[in-house]
Amino acid sequence: MDREELLLLTSLLLMLEGYLADNVLPAVLAFLLSLYIVSLRRGVVLSVEGSVEVPESMEEGKWHEGKLSLANHGSNAIVTPVIKTGDFELDIPYEVFLPTASTWDASFRIKPLRKGSFHIDSVGFRVVDERGLYEEFFPLFPIKVSVYPSVETIKEAAKVDRNLRLAEFYRTGKLFGGESLEIRDLREYQYGDEFKRIDWKASARLGELIVREFLKEENADVYIFLDNTREMRKGIKRARIDYAAILVVQVAAALIRKYRVGLVIYDELSADIVNPGKGGTQLETIRRRLDLRSEPKESSFRFSFETSLSKKAKAFLGKILPMRKGRKGPKGLFEALSLLKNPSFIILVTDLSNPGDVYRAVSLALKKHRVLILSPNPVLFYSGKLDKDALRRLYQAYKDREELIRRFNVLVPTIDLGPSDYIREIVKVV
Repeated sequence: MDREELLLLTSLLLMLEGYLADNVLPAVLAFLLSLYIVSLRRGVVLSVEGSVEVPESMEEGKWHEGKLSLANHGSNAIVTPVIKTGDFELDIPYEVFLPTASTWDASFRIKPLRKGSFHIDSVGFRVVDERGLYEEFFPLFPIKVSVYPSVETIKEAAKVDRNLRLAEFYRTGKLFGGESLEIRDLREYQYGDEFKRIDWKASARLGELIVREFLKEENADVYIFLDNTREMRKGIKRARIDYAAILVVQVAAALIRKYRVGLVIYDELSADIVNPGKGGTQLETIRRRLDLRSEPKESSFRFSFETSLSKKAKAFLGKILPMRKGRKGPKGLFEALSLLKNPSFIILVTDLSNPGDVYRAVSLALKKHRVLILSPNPVLFYSGKLDKDALRRLYQAYKDREELIRRFNVLVPTIDLGPSDYIREIVKVV
């Protein structure tokens, strides 16, 4: 109840008292009080224009400066800026007295608490007349903000040095530096050449043995594919997309001095690409693109594996992985592959929650590219309540996951990752 309503209620009670007590004085007081309220209301005009400006792109956990602008076209008023959001910390003036026909400009501080893309809808000014009787809210257009991972977060995560499995996996050979699938030239066979290099069609046409020479892979670009589908965004306390975003920056930082590194982010329907480049500027471009928002929901731990395999293989996989009808896979992954025009390295960061689509996409990619999969394990990222049913479900999901990783390792190198696994070891093996 505001002050005007309180005065009107008081006036009504005085009139009621005068009627019940058969006394004219309370009724007169009620009448005078009503006239006072009406006269005040006719003299109060609340009309304020203003704007709130904040940077469109911010860094997680860092203070940024915003601007407030106000212009009062009505009566003297007390104005309170309103920005309601639980995703940002604000250091903003509580209220300001604004006389008639005056303006006011000020700055304030805003700090995003987590990364992602945000629409701040509750933005405006609460305006109260100088007596505090009348109040009105003047809304503004929603503010759209993109928050990218902070340098401090990445540096802190880089201190975690636990992914020894990756170094062990590549102990016998490096991921990069071999020969690509792109033919550079044809030449005559020389003693010591491998027979698999012989181009039999060219040899038959020219009447002598001809071998193929391939481009060195140092000339190829590296593309980091980041899965931004719904399952990757789910997480009670920490989503896999949060982990994956830091992982992408670490891998890019490890490779970007030697290779041209690009980024491709895909979801269920589409894909977006950051063209490859080298150096600190390219790394910063990649980092700023990782403003991916998580969803506070529990993972489903369900998989669907449908490939163009034999009936026997499908039957085998059907025993390993539960089927889910009607589920849409990450079609954006196929669009992402179409964005690559030349033979390249692909580092695919995905939780394999839609293994059938990923399997088909990777099989298609291997015709032209080399592929490595880094896969955050949904079971290891579980942070919900642990009861008997949850433990039973997690155990079954863990067994299914082992079979899934084994199956993908037959196709391409696939590394299973947990929340504390980061790719600092990749620097030692590439």
